Amino acid sequence: MSQSPCSPVPSSPSGPLLLRLPTLPQQCLDALPQVAWITDAEGHLLTCNRQWHCVTGQPREIELWAWVHAEDRDRLQHAYSAQPQTIEYRLAHRDGAFRWMQAQITPLWDTEGQLQGHLTLSSRSDRPDRSAALQTDFCSLVNGLPDAILWEADPQTLAFTFVSDSATTLLGYPAHQWLRDDCFWLTLVHSEDRGWVKHFRQEEIAQGKDFRCEYRCVSASGQTLWLREQGYLVRAEDGTVQKLRGILINVTRTKHAEDALRSHANELARTTRALAQTSISLEQRNRDLDQFAYIASHDLKAPLRAIANLSQWLEEDLDGVLTPDTRHQMTLMRSRVRRLEGLIDGLLQYSRVGRLPSDLEPVSVAELVHEILDSLVPPPEFQVRLHEPLPTFWTARLPLAQVLTNLISNAIKHHGGDRGTIAISAQDLGTYYEFSVADDGAGIAPRYHEKIFMIFQTLAARDRVDNTGIGLAIVKKIIDGYGGHITVESDLNQGAIFRFSWPKSLSRQDTTHEELPKIGITPSDE
Repeated sequence: MSQSPCSPVPSSPSGPLLLRLPTLPQQCLDALPQVAWITDAEGHLLTCNRQWHCVTGQPREIELWAWVHAEDRDRLQHAYSAQPQTIEYRLAHRDGAFRWMQAQITPLWDTEGQLQGHLTLSSRSDRPDRSAALQTDFCSLVNGLPDAILWEADPQTLAFTFVSDSATTLLGYPAHQWLRDDCFWLTLVHSEDRGWVKHFRQEEIAQGKDFRCEYRCVSASGQTLWLREQGYLVRAEDGTVQKLRGILINVTRTKHAEDALRSHANELARTTRALAQTSISLEQRNRDLDQFAYIASHDLKAPLRAIANLSQWLEEDLDGVLTPDTRHQMTLMRSRVRRLEGLIDGLLQYSRVGRLPSDLEPVSVAELVHEILDSLVPPPEFQVRLHEPLPTFWTARLPLAQVLTNLISNAIKHHGGDRGTIAISAQDLGTYYEFSVADDGAGIAPRYHEKIFMIFQTLAARDRVDNTGIGLAIVKKIIDGYGGHITVESDLNQGAIFRFSWPKSLSRQDTTHEELPKIGITPSDE
């Protein structure tokens, strides 16, 4: 019995489709409702049906795989095997959109059992159309923006042709009201901005430019909002403007923040000017104070020196008639004069701490201590031990030298014995060095540990020890000025350890200090 051209093709007992590819009639493929094509064993397209052209809009000679989505191409090609397969993939349609298809791939065999190729039948998949879903999501996104209105307008009349639903949320007027009246949008613009906004937009569009501006609009509730508008010209392939597209963004909070920031900046500028004027005034007062201090020092010390000299001359002139008690009173008077001179000098030192800059330079603490000892000339019975290593670092040399000089001289002066030991060491504490000056002298009772750093405070009677009570006050003021801290560990007859911290690095503004006038080269007054 003969078969018609479109009659079923006989199958082998095991089920594969037996076909001689060149003899398959084209009219059978064209009669199928699915998109159908036949490929050879190497995957090359041999023929496809009329439905292919209806769906894709492409001729039958087109390269098949170019119209399969790039992400699905390899997966579909691998499905061409010796076994029937069902697979979903995306195919480009004549409108350019990719849509999901379901392909049934059937291997084709000849009568000798050799694989000749594959027949593929494709129909629309039941998978949801993602492009429609994406369109829905996009519309939801556009209409759901709380602080932005997307719009499109006619380039000739400037009438809105599309306004997102967020116009209702932001300004209180529904989108259809914007579209119904060509001039409705302009009535929302603040009266003070309406004229220049209209002119600016028209000029920019007439010149073929995108535009950007900020202006105020009045909402349905009467609230004034600042809007930033960005408009774009949408052109066709020939360059003609098809439509306008843009976005209105609510920048009211930004504007209020800018106003507040501007107000703060103006206030800061006024404060800065006031501080600058105050600084100038303080500098002038400091200069006046310095001048007064020097004059006062000279005027106070001159009569003191005269009293000391007169007492010395009187003692010499009356050498034969003065009693021992009178001579003692003369000596005591000159001692009081020297103490008052020392007090005046000490006050000047204390007032000038931290007033003038000190240069930063590399300082070897070991060398600095040796220089201090050379200037103090401790008694030969005293031993000064340096516990290495002592650091070398960039710092303000003079203030550090003043601190160490006072502490070392105090350890010698207030030792309480003819011989003693002083130990100087340093410890690295990260951003600071901790220096210590320890002695084995008479010690200090714990109840006086804070008192000794106060100005004019002394522990021994002034008649017994020549002391002004300023030395340790100066030390503390210097150390505090550099952000450090000083403490004392001591008890009666147990010696004393003075520890102070000193920063490893100083900025230029940290080095304000003035060299203190030396009272000879004698030990500290503490």
